[in-house]
Amino acid sequence: MESSGEWINTSGMGKDYPAPPEVMGWSWGGFFLTWIWAVSNRTWIGLLALLPFIGLIMRFVLGAKGREWAWQNKRWDSVEHFNRVQRNWAWGFLVVLVVPGVLAAIAIPAYSDYVAKARLVGAVDYAHAASNAVGHYMRINGTLPDNVKDAGLESPLPNGVQGVDIDGQTGVLKVTMEVGRLRGNAFYLTPAAEADGRLSWQCLHGEIPAKLMPKECRFDTAN
Repeated sequence: MESSGEWINTSGMGKDYPAPPEVMGWSWGGFFLTWIWAVSNRTWIGLLALLPFIGLIMRFVLGAKGREWAWQNKRWDSVEHFNRVQRNWAWGFLVVLVVPGVLAAIAIPAYSDYVAKARLVGAVDYAHAASNAVGHYMRINGTLPDNVKDAGLESPLPNGVQGVDIDGQTGVLKVTMEVGRLRGNAFYLTPAAEADGRLSWQCLHGEIPAKLMPKECRFDTAN
């Protein structure tokens, strides 16, 4: 506001003193940070953002009217000071909301892979025990067992394993997982007869990404 060519700072003088055009515009701080922004800018009506249902409406109201109200409700050194602080609030949104979101988007899959790898180590150990039991059963009985329990493996399934199935035609062991994004996916142990009649087994990663499997199970059918 100007009087006789001199600008008068009307900030903090209430709603009877219109905000200058230079401070008007959309408030990203008010829109994204709602009541937090409102408390700092002495715009107490913004506390309505804490209420259910009303809060969503208030978010848009603060976006549209926030800068005007902030000027009227709080004393500022100048228009430049006001605009600089409000820009900082917009950047504050990036720090408070966006950055944690980006970090979470990185950390959650990494943690999920960490858990999956740990479960897969236990699953592979169990699969090797199952293959030994199946091989022993075949040497004695000359035929494949119907399941690993019939083969003599009494150990319970480890955490993260849904089940172990034996292909009655090929003897391939299918180990199906039930952990995280691997749920329903399987890896395989395929048998091969050695010269002495014993079975050797190769571990194929199957439907599970090879990078998650222990090193001895990163083979595929091409290998």
